[in-house]
Amino acid sequence: MRKKVFINPNLERLFSFIVFIIMIIIINFVLTKTVLKKIQRANEDQLIDWCAHCTNDYSDEIEKKLEEIKVMLDPYYAKVAHKNLPMEKLRDNLIEPSKTLPPVFEEIFMVDKNGNGYNTTTPRKSSADRDYYKDVIGGRYRFYISDMLYSKQTGKPVFIFSRPIYDYSNDIIGVLCAVCPYQKIAEIFSEILVKGNFDNRITIRDSSSRFIFHQLKEWNMKVYDTSTFIKTPYDTHGNVDGIRKTIGINGDPVILFFKNIENTDWTVNYSLRYEEFTSVRQRQLKYHRGIMLILILGIIIVFLIDSFAHSFLENRQLLTTRIDSVTHLWVREYFEQEAAKMLKRNPDSKFMVIHSDIKGFKFLNQKLGHQKGDELLVQFADSIFSKTDPYNRIMCRGYADHFYSLLKIHSVHKAMTILHKHIDILEKRIAAQEIQYTPRFGVVFRLPDKKSRSTETIQSLIAKAEFATSQIKDNALQTISIYDSKAQKKSTEENYIESHMQDALANGEFFVVYQPKIDLKSEKIVGAEALVRWNNKELGYMPPNKFIPIFERNNFIVKLDFYVYEQVCKFLRQCLDEGLPVVPVSVNMSRNHNKPERFVHDFVALVKSYDIPPSLIEVELLERSSMDKNILRDITVLLHEQGFCVAMDDFGSGESSLNMLSMIPVDILKFDRSFLYENNIPLKLDEKITHFITTLIELGKNLKKQTIFEGVETEEQINFLRNVKCDMVQGFFYSRPLNAENYLEFIKNHK
Repeated sequence: MRKKVFINPNLERLFSFIVFIIMIIIINFVLTKTVLKKIQRANEDQLIDWCAHCTNDYSDEIEKKLEEIKVMLDPYYAKVAHKNLPMEKLRDNLIEPSKTLPPVFEEIFMVDKNGNGYNTTTPRKSSADRDYYKDVIGGRYRFYISDMLYSKQTGKPVFIFSRPIYDYSNDIIGVLCAVCPYQKIAEIFSEILVKGNFDNRITIRDSSSRFIFHQLKEWNMKVYDTSTFIKTPYDTHGNVDGIRKTIGINGDPVILFFKNIENTDWTVNYSLRYEEFTSVRQRQLKYHRGIMLILILGIIIVFLIDSFAHSFLENRQLLTTRIDSVTHLWVREYFEQEAAKMLKRNPDSKFMVIHSDIKGFKFLNQKLGHQKGDELLVQFADSIFSKTDPYNRIMCRGYADHFYSLLKIHSVHKAMTILHKHIDILEKRIAAQEIQYTPRFGVVFRLPDKKSRSTETIQSLIAKAEFATSQIKDNALQTISIYDSKAQKKSTEENYIESHMQDALANGEFFVVYQPKIDLKSEKIVGAEALVRWNNKELGYMPPNKFIPIFERNNFIVKLDFYVYEQVCKFLRQCLDEGLPVVPVSVNMSRNHNKPERFVHDFVALVKSYDIPPSLIEVELLERSSMDKNILRDITVLLHEQGFCVAMDDFGSGESSLNMLSMIPVDILKFDRSFLYENNIPLKLDEKITHFITTLIELGKNLKKQTIFEGVETEEQINFLRNVKCDMVQGFFYSRPLNAENYLEFIKNHK
């Protein structure tokens, strides 16, 4: 890419003369037989590409529609998959959702491993001989749509949509099937043909060469054997699964384009009469007749171009739409056009995209003024441009201080080495200047994929480079950041969580589970901890460590805390009203509650609104909290005044545990599981560890605090903690966190 230049009139005339000579040469070249043959071949290739494109597009639309039908089977699949139940019980699970089937389905049924079929009420005839059963039960397909077949039940033509049923151990125990009448699928084929404005020469055949869709309805469900295929010399350009020359249904030679439809043994076929294909060769004669006319018109056009060239270049319309007026680099729109061509021309080459900007440029621009700011941009652009000159590269200014470069490289390591070297030189040059600034560079690579050509666009590469730059943030020692897909995935996921948290709270996606606390002497339940979980329709079940840190940063945790408190109060109120056994439930107070009086006022008001005795709710403070110790002390004192018990959560894991104890009069010390585990692996209870834990327990006893260990999972840990007179434990050894129903059952068995 070159900077904008100004052309004088003499050069303009020279340019016009050169254009005239080139046009004459081209016109004479067009007259040769070689060019005519190329035109002929181009027309033939264009026709092939169009037919292949039509075949591909129709196949894609069919696959999309079949995928939509597949999704309709999901609710029924959810009722039977991954269950530890016999086939009869699984059939019962289908009864309710099968009462109202989607219009496209005629029947839902299951087939066991022996080929025996079951619908929602009665057995069916054996399906052991059916391909849709054998291919799925054998594990060949995870989802399969059969050829057109005749139902053993009704004798009517149908298609079977089938997918394997897995048991709790992920073994295939049967097949879930949906019966779709032939007419329904035929209507879908026809509807796509009409809506998509596809050519009516498209047909669909199954594996037995039977037409399951033909524009001539009398051919539907008839078999037309195409085993007489012969090879044709025409290239398919990778657009379709195949192209062959054969005989059409009317006996005429045709070129047949065909493509397989995913999850089926069907093929989409597009037939082009060979007569249409060869007709392009006859056009060669017409070219000869038009040559003289083209020659005359060409000369006239050249003179017209010469006449208008001066005014065109003078107005510089082309330059003003392609060149940035400040830096004389390309604008982003034109850069993207040229970059897309460059990537397309070099599908097997390596490329590096760099996003460059100046840290705090907005502040510098305001401080220096717009004129000095523009000078700074020009200086920065020249530095980047000159340092990338050895490469096959293009570059542009996006907006403000943002610049983008596309470089064709041979080695990632070598490219990064050179980039680091040039940035070092740039930083030294900046350090010697009057105006100091900090450049930033985000880098992403497009590497060729040997299996399939990359389809990544320049826009997506730019977005990744910008994301890489954003990861530098306020790190004063970091100038370059390379794109990390995991970091972007995490950022995208965090953005999704933040954008959906309010709706999730309103829609009840958050739910509370209860993990029992066990007294070590009696092994009876003496309490439970309320824990929050999130089941999102997009991300699925999420553990707390995935969303709690985000909520703590944006302060949404305050709302979530009180949501949990209210759910616990509702649960306890229900138990008390129904005469069910209850034990104290502890709730967590996050570090974001920094106003003691307000928190205690709102908390107490909520508990009183449900008429819950304070003895049934404990509050757990986080020992590692960044909250001021005086605030924690004030909250504890105020809660004590209202009759609530207070526990210190994760005690001993922070840096000032003893200081915390001296300031905050908690009732219970809850020891962190890190004393018993390292990287989620149980520690060997050697003399050093046992002595330390014993000392902590004795400290709690001497201070007249109750003690509880969380994360207890082994019998060895239980026996040790019982010997050192720990009061309570909480962990998987006795129970995982339970939903309300299972938790009530646990209380009944351990009260």
